[in-house]
Amino acid sequence: MLKRIVVFLVAVVILFAALVVGVKAEVIRPNMLFVPEGTKGIDTSEYQGTIDLAALSDADIEFVYAKATEGASHVDSQFQATCLQASKSHVALGAYHFFSFDTPGVAQATSFAATATRAWNDPAIRSLRPAVDVEWYGDKEQNPPAAEDVQRELRAFIGAVENACGCKPLIYVGNDIYDRYLKGHFDDCDLWISCRKWPAWVEWPQGGWTIWQYSDVGKVTGAANEAGHVDLDVLNTGVSVEDLLI
Repeated sequence: MLKRIVVFLVAVVILFAALVVGVKAEVIRPNMLFVPEGTKGIDTSEYQGTIDLAALSDADIEFVYAKATEGASHVDSQFQATCLQASKSHVALGAYHFFSFDTPGVAQATSFAATATRAWNDPAIRSLRPAVDVEWYGDKEQNPPAAEDVQRELRAFIGAVENACGCKPLIYVGNDIYDRYLKGHFDDCDLWISCRKWPAWVEWPQGGWTIWQYSDVGKVTGAANEAGHVDLDVLNTGVSVEDLLI
């Protein structure tokens, strides 16, 4: 009996270790088993090429966040085309900005507002509150900027965007960036969390998120990058698209 128990425990340890390795390698994604039955959406950029909002609507996608700008000068090549489609669709559209740690926040907000105005000012578009994507790029994870610098410029960006469209942007963030830069400093902004391995309640036990990006390898008719994938999102329980409209 003792031998059987030992064998069983060893097997459990091996299986658990394999699970952890698989999750870290993003081969196994336990979070997919715990996605709530909320309103589904996607987020896109020029890497998906031209998207088809009619097909997405048929696939029960109710909202799309499309990249508009990055830094203080880059404009996403697909944003205007997506806006044109959104003006003829019931799918709600939000514009997001990829935040640069190397550029003043106000300059980034000026570029973003000039581009996102296409969605904000078109009465035919069900326009969502804007969002700012704060994540590592280049060598920033290995050489992270000072917290006070990031907080200052991100706050400047948020203030300028709020002045331009009348509401604060959501902040898209993973828990590593959140712990280093946001925690205790941006509680007045709703969170769009990136949690693509473990369930949200594991990585974000504090809750309080508005949107959860739960996969970057989703498959939906109407949007795909060269690998055939798109990011998948879901609204938190009790949150509706109408709650996020400008």
